[in-house]
Amino acid sequence: MSNSPSHPQFVYRLRYSGNVQGVGFRPHIWREASKLGLSGEVYNTSEGVEVLLRASADQLDTLLERVRSGLPDQARIEECDVEHRDQLVLPPGFHIQSSSELGGATRVSPDLAMCDHCRQELSTPGDRRFRYPFISCTHCGPRYSVVRATPYDRERTTFDAFPMCPACRAEYESPENRRFHAQAISCPDCGPRLWLESAQGPVVTEDIFAHLSERLAAGALVALKGWGGFHLCCDARNAGSIDRLRQLKQRPAKPLAVMMPNLEIAEQYVRLTPAHQRTLGSSQAPILLCERKPCAAPELPASLAPDTDELGCLLPYTPIHELLMQAFAGPLVMTSGNLSGSPQCIDNRAARDLLALGADYILLHDLEIHNRVDDAVVRIHPVTDRVQVIRPGRGIAPVHLPSPEGFEAAGCLLGLGGDLKNTLCLSTSGGWALSPQVGDLAELDTLEAHQALQQGLSQLYRQPVEQLVADRHPAYHSVQQAQQQDLPLYQVQHHHAHLAACLVDNHYPLDGPQVLALCLDGTGYGDDETLWGGECLLGDYRSVKRLAWLTPFHLPGGAQAIREPWRVLVSLLYQAGIDPARQTERFQALAGKPVAPLLKMIQQGVNAPLTSSMGRLFDAVAAALGCYPNGISYEGQAAIKLEHLARQCAEPVSGYSMRWSDGPEGLQLDTAPLWHAINNDMAAGRCVQEMAAAFHTGIAESLLTVISRLRQRHAFSTVVLTGGSFQNRWLLAALCEGIERQGLTPLSHHLVPCNDAGLSVGQIAVAQARLQSKGR
Repeated sequence: MSNSPSHPQFVYRLRYSGNVQGVGFRPHIWREASKLGLSGEVYNTSEGVEVLLRASADQLDTLLERVRSGLPDQARIEECDVEHRDQLVLPPGFHIQSSSELGGATRVSPDLAMCDHCRQELSTPGDRRFRYPFISCTHCGPRYSVVRATPYDRERTTFDAFPMCPACRAEYESPENRRFHAQAISCPDCGPRLWLESAQGPVVTEDIFAHLSERLAAGALVALKGWGGFHLCCDARNAGSIDRLRQLKQRPAKPLAVMMPNLEIAEQYVRLTPAHQRTLGSSQAPILLCERKPCAAPELPASLAPDTDELGCLLPYTPIHELLMQAFAGPLVMTSGNLSGSPQCIDNRAARDLLALGADYILLHDLEIHNRVDDAVVRIHPVTDRVQVIRPGRGIAPVHLPSPEGFEAAGCLLGLGGDLKNTLCLSTSGGWALSPQVGDLAELDTLEAHQALQQGLSQLYRQPVEQLVADRHPAYHSVQQAQQQDLPLYQVQHHHAHLAACLVDNHYPLDGPQVLALCLDGTGYGDDETLWGGECLLGDYRSVKRLAWLTPFHLPGGAQAIREPWRVLVSLLYQAGIDPARQTERFQALAGKPVAPLLKMIQQGVNAPLTSSMGRLFDAVAAALGCYPNGISYEGQAAIKLEHLARQCAEPVSGYSMRWSDGPEGLQLDTAPLWHAINNDMAAGRCVQEMAAAFHTGIAESLLTVISRLRQRHAFSTVVLTGGSFQNRWLLAALCEGIERQGLTPLSHHLVPCNDAGLSVGQIAVAQARLQSKGR
């Protein structure tokens, strides 16, 4: 390309924003600029990556195209601003310079699973990183879990405790090397070290992973330190070891994730479509919910996931996991290293407590985990075939979301989420950042982790929080904690936040037409101070109107009814005009239960709040069909079991009918016909699988009916499907397909969870939309 006077050169400044730090983006620009013979420099800033270069207009266009078309796998460009800077003098050559700390926030890359190049080196005898447990490069390795501050450079990560040896330094400084400016670079001579302990102290062994493999095969429980926290693992084929692990975690039935050595072994146990294979083998390497094969050989114990036909699978994503899986060569349970309800353990001292509680070994290393990040959980959407995030975590979170069209910068807001599946969302100058899932805030140590993350996010993104945004539920720990801070607090109704979260996830513009939203979940504090959960809302980011809902019913015992579904069954039978005290033979869930006192509570309205919750309706039907009526050990357990029953129904069945009726304020769904049909089917001895399928079909048909009716009264062309009930694959698929048949567009969740883990995103969106309108 000519540099003659007919092609004059100018000095330009390029400003890149997006996922451009910690992903090999600067080396990529260096290589492309060097090929073109350009002079200049590239460096990280607190807002992204900047480039200063001398080039002709043609050279600039060529560079911009090459940079965008040949991006490293995990790099994403959202904006590239170009401006003339002719007053600058640039020395010859092109250089990677030290980072600039001027400016606002940049995004922080999630941890990335080990790449194929590093996996090959790990297994190559004679390579200087052969079997090195901390191998990484610019394409893979820890990022968010080890970063203390931005811009992302080694001195701002926990790797600063490990000075590079001459060999690593040479690789780091060599533009031709894959580890050119890889901030987590290390080797056996200069990097972190790994060791094994038991209750008796350090374990001396020639090969740690071979030793662990033998002990795991013999039934041992192992706590293993990875990148974002500890795992507890055991042989996934050993029912006795699984029982021990459940006792240690105090987790009697919630599904356990299983790490498979490779895709070939995974396919022995679960059905994998091309989308499943891509997701498992991606650099995110999440836990992917897969359908179990009914006759897998050798069969895994049902106790891994007793309530569902799905199994959470993942592949080894760190070299530590890879070395262990190479030695063991079979499936291992790989679940969070914590007690039920507590945050995942991240430091060595706390991990040693797991030995006292029953773990046989702990595998430790001396690399500090600065930011806790549990594994992400995802599913393949039953209709779109896209990845649908259930729990934001390692490999995916922090989730960076560009502000939808029409949103403007409005200061730094922090969405505090809800009390279940809590996440935080921070609005930055470059968009919104959704944190990894913290957990349930009823536990003190989880609430403390939530508070620490508030400060940590603000520091990491270099954005002082100006305003907090929270739910309206007065009893939420997140709300009470926010009220104690000396910051303005904006509160957003629960289901409005769900609606807005789905809109953000689908890049819906701020001034787009109103949508109809089906907001279906377990509990959300309503505008009338009752507990909502089965709502049809018409609205947008700024406002919503409630058009239809499930006829409210009582929850005898309040929160106790959520934990004991038989109580909800009593309430709904009574509301339908069926005396539950006379039906204990038909409904075994009620046998021996104190039905009379509950009826009195309902009649007098004492400790029996009203709810319109779809989640509680699912619980009541599950209890009627024998699914955990006496009590559940984790959220949604009864409903998950109910869907499992429905999926076992071999033939299509007609749905149970329900009745929409006009009230003074909107349409209400009367479930009395459903309960009379169930009562009759119980008397006739109909199989529970058919009844579960009839319920699912009936709910979907009733919701499609109300969409059709509301369309005759209101203008909308888009229907949002949001709330935790849409983790139900049957319901989600039936509604997506039915809405499209009506000529409407369904919107469902993908990157932002449909459950309460997405609330913080919706809170930010609603607050910012309203503040922006108020400002205008």
